[in-house]
Amino acid sequence: MAQDRNRSGVQQIMAEAVTYEENDIETLRRELKDTKEELDIFLSSMPGGVMTYDAETGRILYVNEGLLTIFGCGEEEFRKHFMDSFSLFVLKDDRRRIKDLIDTQIQFFDHVELTYRSMGLADDIIWFNHKATLRQTDDGRKEFFCILSDITEQKAIQNQLQNINEQLYIETERFKLIEEAIDNVEYDYDVDSDNLSVSRKDSNGVRHWKNLEHAFRGGQAFHSIHEEDLDVVKSVFGSAMKTAGKGVVEYRMAFEGDAYLWYRLNYASFEGKNDRIIRVVGSAKDITEEKLEQERLRTEAERDGMTGLLNKTAMQLYCAAHLSKSDFNDCHALFMIDTDNFKSVNDTLGHGVGDDTIRFVADNIRNVFRDTDLVGRMGGDEFMVLMSHTTLDIAKDRAQRLNDKIRSDVEANGESVHISCSIGIAFFAKDGEDYDSLFRAADSALYVSKESGKDRYTIYGEAGK
Repeated sequence: MAQDRNRSGVQQIMAEAVTYEENDIETLRRELKDTKEELDIFLSSMPGGVMTYDAETGRILYVNEGLLTIFGCGEEEFRKHFMDSFSLFVLKDDRRRIKDLIDTQIQFFDHVELTYRSMGLADDIIWFNHKATLRQTDDGRKEFFCILSDITEQKAIQNQLQNINEQLYIETERFKLIEEAIDNVEYDYDVDSDNLSVSRKDSNGVRHWKNLEHAFRGGQAFHSIHEEDLDVVKSVFGSAMKTAGKGVVEYRMAFEGDAYLWYRLNYASFEGKNDRIIRVVGSAKDITEEKLEQERLRTEAERDGMTGLLNKTAMQLYCAAHLSKSDFNDCHALFMIDTDNFKSVNDTLGHGVGDDTIRFVADNIRNVFRDTDLVGRMGGDEFMVLMSHTTLDIAKDRAQRLNDKIRSDVEANGESVHISCSIGIAFFAKDGEDYDSLFRAADSALYVSKESGKDRYTIYGEAGK
């Protein structure tokens, strides 16, 4: 009987142990499932795309939804297109360079950073910024964990700027080559008498000389120079009077009424027997057309073609430069503005009406804000404004006025779409001490406005209004 009781007790203990072990296993399974779900959510929500691939074979192991969204396809189609190979993921012309870069960087670091192209499923080229970390798995394999950012638009802007710079260089060199053929204005200044002789051709090509008394010491020569260029010209002239040598200065001179012409003056100053400057001669070329062309090209590079506002790149550069020069006691407001229901305008009324809507929003932003404020289109239906030296009340007033102006119905072909705008506002230096941090704060406030029902503004850290 005692043995039976002992055997029964042992069996009970073993049964309970099995039960506890099964419960522990089930708990671990649930925890593993929860962790995997959390990891999937984290990878899906990361900006850009995520990929892992075997460091030895290059076989693609994992891609997240962000990367698939960039290519506009599902995972099966993605893997079939690139044959599960990281090497084939990189454009053929870039493969050798990328392999060499990876081999070089991985000798010294456990991470690599690359820029390369990939061929999309529609034979379009996609530029990527690639940041990867080499890690070792539990089974001893090595794989790269990569974060990929689509920089195609940024590369296109860079290429455009490069082409414009090359065009500027060519134009500058062209003007140099034909400089001798231009009808320059000749100057001859006698220091002792303060007399300036000026020579120029008339419409018939005949050169005439004119003498100007009391030219520099008396100030007569400065009367026709644009006030914004006056200090530069006086500084250059002062240097020429101190030391003999050659130099160049560009300035504007009055032409007719309020019109001005741009000139580039090449000059030389000469010493007398007492090491004192006694004479300055120069030849001034009309460079007005060159300046206008440079301004046109600069404007073309900085402006959004549809609205005439600053484009994304120029807006970022100007905002960053302005904030970097600001004192922390200054109060600037950064507005992020999103057009509500714009997609419905395009889908329902057509892209032509959509373009008109973007111009309508841009015009109202111009009208609400000051001429001194930086206003840009960041892409699509999103805009940005940097309002300098303002106050909280003024910023709120501008935001409310913009909400009221944009709120309207867009109609075409008997159909109608209601539009409005959502606004997020952040303040320098309270919400951010540089462009990046201030942008994130304003963008976060914009998100609150969108989530709170649209057609309102939100001050960073407050509820939408």
